[in-house]
Amino acid sequence: APMLSKEMAKIEWNEKTAQEIKNLVRGLNPILGTYSFLNGKKVKLWRVQVLSNDELKEKAGNNEYIQEDKPGTVLLAHEKVGLFIQANDAIISVIEIQGENAKRMNIQDFLRGNKIQNGEIFE
Repeated sequence: APMLSKEMAKIEWNEKTAQEIKNLVRGLNPILGTYSFLNGKKVKLWRVQVLSNDELKEKAGNNEYIQEDKPGTVLLAHEKVGLFIQANDAIISVIEIQGENAKRMNIQDFLRGNKIQNGEIFE
């Protein structure tokens, strides 16, 4: 296996499938953690899950979510439901996250203190 580097840890939303992103996150936890940028701030993803559109619809319940094909787009960010991001072929549900200069926390706690709008894009 090649040596791990920080460049490997960046999530390339346009190039990877949802399963590849999940495997990257799982493989780099707890050594490096994967990261992406949202509104110019570095955000680390520590645990994620892959969902289908039907599973998102079920989890969202009555909450409004957007339907967008562009990878990296936030489909739904709700403190009670979670954070859901569009990948190339499915949806990434974030379970554990770390904001810039913050500690690791579950997604519900993170969303209570950090506002993420539906439609924002991870780069």
